Amino acid sequence: MPGTFQVSDAVLARTSPAELGVLVCERQGRPPFAESCYVKRLSVIGKKLGIRLFAFAPWTWNPRDDSVKGWIWHEKLRDWKPARRKLPSVVYDRAWPESEEEKLRYRRALKTVQAAKRLVFLNGMLPHKGKVYEMLARDRALSAYLPPTAIYEGVPSLASWLRKHNRSAFLKPVAGSQGKRVLALTLRQDGTVSLTGRDDRNRPIARFCADEADALRRVDRWIGGRLYLMQPMLDLRSSSGEPYDVRALMQKNRRGRWSLTGVAARIGSPSSVTANLHGGGTAASAAAALAAQFGERRGSELLEEIVGLSSSIASRLEQTFGRFAEIGLDFGIERSGKLWFLEANSKPGRAAMGSAGEEAAAAAAEQPLSYAKSILLRPPGRVIHEFDHL
Repeated sequence: MPGTFQVSDAVLARTSPAELGVLVCERQGRPPFAESCYVKRLSVIGKKLGIRLFAFAPWTWNPRDDSVKGWIWHEKLRDWKPARRKLPSVVYDRAWPESEEEKLRYRRALKTVQAAKRLVFLNGMLPHKGKVYEMLARDRALSAYLPPTAIYEGVPSLASWLRKHNRSAFLKPVAGSQGKRVLALTLRQDGTVSLTGRDDRNRPIARFCADEADALRRVDRWIGGRLYLMQPMLDLRSSSGEPYDVRALMQKNRRGRWSLTGVAARIGSPSSVTANLHGGGTAASAAAALAAQFGERRGSELLEEIVGLSSSIASRLEQTFGRFAEIGLDFGIERSGKLWFLEANSKPGRAAMGSAGEEAAAAAAEQPLSYAKSILLRPPGRVIHEFDHL
């Protein structure tokens, strides 16, 4: 496997008792980093499993004593407290940079640490969405579930796409997450063009352009130098006009085997182009949502199909891109009942799992730690693989 190496037992012994670092982007105020509620829950669960857990930003690393500024959850104080901690050998990436500048700072700091220290990442990182599509498209069984996809290469490429795909396009950044900076473009019968989507703060945007040329210029300026994908405007709305998709969460169990934690539906507002929870969507039972749209029998068939596909896709991604602890997989279903695979997320949220049942919600937080424990406490002589994280 490219980019792998063996980690000696001495490296793991450094963190005995078992210690896991959670990578975050530290910020001013309280809480001191994003997703603090989830990390707090991990800390509480980890304590029960015998894992000491703390959060840290990679730019706080001090090479002189190999320490970082760790944030530790104190249950009695009900607050996060800072303390210098030894750099852990195993880390779980839950960092959410809020700007391009912060993203650059995070990546540079992490590379600096990696150049001097060997870190084992609990979860790998997928390449950009375009490369994921290219890889899956080579699998004949999976290619039928992939919507037509092309890289945006300027105004002529989008104009050509519109002529071939029913005068509409859905554009999304190859490295985007949480539904940010997506854009839907539709040429209307009167010659005007509607542009709807989300900005970089996940706020809804809606514009009307006088004609196609004006719209194409605006889109090109908006994309700038970013890398974007073009896809068809799939009819992924419910009978009542709400956009919705289905999220399946695949996670490794304590034996290191893939298991399906849960499946949930995410439903957006009728005025939105996405169903993402960060964009104001709500979660619901996937079984109930699909039954409401397609009836009990067809809804059950679709759910079974999603479960089977999730297992196949997770295994295929790991075979190609290295070891993962968890992957979120998003599916869309057209009103005709056609199932599409939309995208994979190597840093999945788990808010929707509450709608998949209490057991799924609990497992969503517990599974990464059970898997981490199997790595941290691995018997001597076992091999741990690391791969290029960035």
